[in-house]
Amino acid sequence: LCDKAGVPRIALHDLRHLAASFALAAGTPLPVVSKTLRHRTLSTTANIYAELTHLAARAAVDAIAWMLNTADRAILGQPACRARRPWHQQP
Repeated sequence: LCDKAGVPRIALHDLRHLAASFALAAGTPLPVVSKTLRHRTLSTTANIYAELTHLAARAAVDAIAWMLNTADRAILGQPACRARRPWHQQP
């Protein structure tokens, strides 16, 4: 069927991995993803299924930058940045 449709063959387990990665990148809490996959430990989910996507990595860097910038402004006595935190912004 894959050949006929002109799409690559993908194993069912690969789709499980992809779904877990997407759920985590979308902000679904790790315990929820872990329970959905029926893992015994959170570390199994984090170590095996959680892929760091470019979008998730960028959101982490932006969040750290926002926190540092806000802290710097507070120390310098400048008004805090009124922009929303980067992880609340739409892509």
